[in-house]
Amino acid sequence: MRLPFTVIGGFLGAGKTTLLNRLLHQGRRRYAVLVNDFGSLNIDATLIAGHSGRTLQLTNGCACCSLGGGLLDGLGDLLDSGQPFDQVVVEASGVADPWRIAEVALVEPRLTLDAVLVLADATRLPAQLADRYVGETVRRQLLAADLVLLNKRDLASAAALAEARAAALALRPGLRLVETAQAALPDDVLDQAPPPRSRFRAEAAAHEDSFRRFLYQREGRFDHAALARALQAMPPALLRLKGFCATTQGPALLQMVGARWTLSPATADGIALVGIGTPELAGLAPALDAALAGS
Repeated sequence: MRLPFTVIGGFLGAGKTTLLNRLLHQGRRRYAVLVNDFGSLNIDATLIAGHSGRTLQLTNGCACCSLGGGLLDGLGDLLDSGQPFDQVVVEASGVADPWRIAEVALVEPRLTLDAVLVLADATRLPAQLADRYVGETVRRQLLAADLVLLNKRDLASAAALAEARAAALALRPGLRLVETAQAALPDDVLDQAPPPRSRFRAEAAAHEDSFRRFLYQREGRFDHAALARALQAMPPALLRLKGFCATTQGPALLQMVGARWTLSPATADGIALVGIGTPELAGLAPALDAALAGS
């Protein structure tokens, strides 16, 4: 029996992990989930039954692996394990071309390509497409999609939402597009997804080395108020920042996309943040160091 293979793509902060967590919470299928992201796994803690190395065993019978660059090796290990899964789902890196991952299912006889789902941020899509650094990456992601989820409609004005919709459809007329908030989908939207386009593409992949990666680790904790000021002053070249951090108000999960950021309660010792930005990104470590308690 061939396993359906689904790729979830979309630019940094579009809502891929939120969608993934929703799928896992539904519990309708047993998923083998592979996360090929620049950051660490961010699966809802209530789903995690056990953790060994890069693999999470989940309470609903699913399993999740953090792959980094080892997608093919991880997928091979998964298929050879004999574990009973109903579907394989890959969460692509936010700067990846999801079609380059989807092509794996066209040559692996144990898989059948189900769909490429791409999330787009309704509040930022037109600006992203026009950006000289990220525009080509976002364009490739939309062109790869069988279904585009125009996410964060609850944060966009009616005019901004219409502009984002028009930008996506101008790029690819006839594109199947669903507007959503917090990656919430109608129950039948995946069942109605059209068959994927069975063709190889000779285009070059989007180059992740066009972006700068950033890792910030410290053993101390942030002064909460100073961290808030530092985040508000982050340069536009910072596209995404996420991770766990201890603060003077308790441990927190930091999620930052563009100029928007949140700190939510979490379990953390010390500070471990990962970020990504355009080639102009610089000076983040000193700015964050200045927000450390006692600095």
